[in-house]
Amino acid sequence: MIYILFFVFLYCNADIVLNKLYLSNYSTTLNNELIQTNSNFYYSITNLNLFVLSVYSIYLITNLIDYKSINKTSNALAFVYIKYTINTFLSDNMTVSQFEFSRNIMWLFATPLMLKMYCDVNTIKLQDIKIHYHIIPVAINVFIYPYKNTITYYYLTGISWLLLLFFMKTLYTKRNITFTNVYLFIWSIFMFLNIIDLFQITNEYNINLYYSYADTISKMMTCIIVNNYNEKELTQLNNMDLQSVQFVSYMIKNIKIYKNENAIITHQCNKFIDFTTQQFLVKIPENKTILEQELLKKILPFDFDKEYIANANANAKQFNMICVLFTDIVNYTELSKIYDDKIIFQLLYTIYTAFDNTIKKYPHLQKIETIGDAYMVVGDIFRNSTNHKVVVKEMILFALDIVKEIKKIKTPANIPLCIRIGINMGSVSVGILGNEIPRLCVVGNTVNMASRLQSTAEIDTIQLSRHIYEQLEEIEFDINFEVIPKENVFLKNIGSITTYNIPPPICDDKQ
Repeated sequence: MIYILFFVFLYCNADIVLNKLYLSNYSTTLNNELIQTNSNFYYSITNLNLFVLSVYSIYLITNLIDYKSINKTSNALAFVYIKYTINTFLSDNMTVSQFEFSRNIMWLFATPLMLKMYCDVNTIKLQDIKIHYHIIPVAINVFIYPYKNTITYYYLTGISWLLLLFFMKTLYTKRNITFTNVYLFIWSIFMFLNIIDLFQITNEYNINLYYSYADTISKMMTCIIVNNYNEKELTQLNNMDLQSVQFVSYMIKNIKIYKNENAIITHQCNKFIDFTTQQFLVKIPENKTILEQELLKKILPFDFDKEYIANANANAKQFNMICVLFTDIVNYTELSKIYDDKIIFQLLYTIYTAFDNTIKKYPHLQKIETIGDAYMVVGDIFRNSTNHKVVVKEMILFALDIVKEIKKIKTPANIPLCIRIGINMGSVSVGILGNEIPRLCVVGNTVNMASRLQSTAEIDTIQLSRHIYEQLEEIEFDINFEVIPKENVFLKNIGSITTYNIPPPICDDKQ
């Protein structure tokens, strides 16, 4: 911010100093006719400047009062151009040469700001567009102005044009990134006007008026569209959720995998990979407040607040007709004895990632926790109305999916994994236990029975309670599966009951 203020301050003083100490030395060889002499020109310029001042005043006030972010470079450009337009009103005896010279000085200071805005949008550096090839020609135009229409003037103008063409060529190579074509269009207009000026195709007053119109359009276009783009970008970043960040991380990870797995990558492709990676990296918001709040809501749903957590006697919320699922990996204890902890951890990570990705397909299901090889799911504790039939259907489909998913995962010895699943439905209590790393807990006899159903299920079988089975008769499924009653199943602390089992689905061997 300090640099921007210093830049604007430098422009305000440079305009005054260069006019008085430099241009005044050549006053006898320049056009000293007052701009007020040509009434049509003065009228047009005055009204144009009034319009500019009105628009930029509204623009700056809006930015300061009703803003999501203040684009300091955009505001600096607005101040520079406002100062330039005010010169016409502050000076009662401005000559044509002073008017033209002030415009050249304004370009010297406005151009870097416009290009800085372009670079900020595209997360590139000013050096990447070779800005020196543009700044040097503009600086040359300032200092050769007193020699206008001389051989020296035309010679140095030719040099500045060569440098400017190098700059345009560099900008053209970046035409695939944001706003490049807009900037090429703006610069092309000024180059066209400069040709008209050099060859004196029209008189001084007309060309100055054309320059003023071009300045007004280009500066406003740059400020408004770039600032609006930044506002939209910021809004998107601030509204990113955890899943959006997960998507960005996934893309970055896979870009790196592609780069590592391909030994031969062309220079153009490598540059594009770096550009794409950078584009994804800047999408991760610097302000993590919203993400932290979302994470807290995942840990503490139902709008539990800090007072609730701090209150040791807080009451849990009670729900009826809640569906609970437990899974268990068969022979997990034996696997733990065979493999070290790193392999077991990686195995569980692969399993639970597959389960987590699967559960995303079912909006009414909520993963509660994982303890060792146990994976617990409930549905639907966020509901506003009773929807147990929808939840039961989703829970059955989820269970069938993960039985198939577990078969895609193999141990280091290439041994297929197996699973047991138990599903029950009934009343539960949901609340937060503890205030040091608080956890959402679902407790009750319904949960205990789901766990017992899982522990007594046969390999790769989904064992259901009677409450779940009764719901199946009223639910239509798009797939066919068999439900087999099993009598006298002993559940610890519950007794012998009849359960209903869905045998392992037939899996495609090619998967």
